[in-house]
Amino acid sequence: MSQAKLSKGYTLLELLVVIAIIGILAAVGVPMYQGYISDAKAKDAQNTLQSIALQQKSYFNKQFCFYVTDTGDKAGLINTGLFGSEFEADGPIPIANNQYSFEITGTTSATCTGSNAVTFTATATNKRDDSEVFSISNTLKKTGF
Repeated sequence: MSQAKLSKGYTLLELLVVIAIIGILAAVGVPMYQGYISDAKAKDAQNTLQSIALQQKSYFNKQFCFYVTDTGDKAGLINTGLFGSEFEADGPIPIANNQYSFEITGTTSATCTGSNAVTFTATATNKRDDSEVFSISNTLKKTGF
């Protein structure tokens, strides 16, 4: 019999080389993929802040004051108080599995009290990394973007 007819499979060395190549590709690809996901979540938080700022302008036209919340993760209150959602989990801010906490702070005056203020700053803070903070104010000044 000829030598070509006897060899019908791969050697152990060939399989190990293929597995090593796949391992190297995975070691390079996974961190890049995680970076893309982190960037997408940051961009989503920035877009949410812009939505809050635009909704604040509409709220101001009706109430002559801006809507504010306490500090901390107040995404649910923003949904119900500012966006008019029936439930805290409804609305444009994705609350479930969100990597950022949202709050709106501001300065009150005699004309704007309670949950209303004459100025506002909407802030998104990364829950895993407190140094990653995005904010937008009533003058539409952005920081961290």
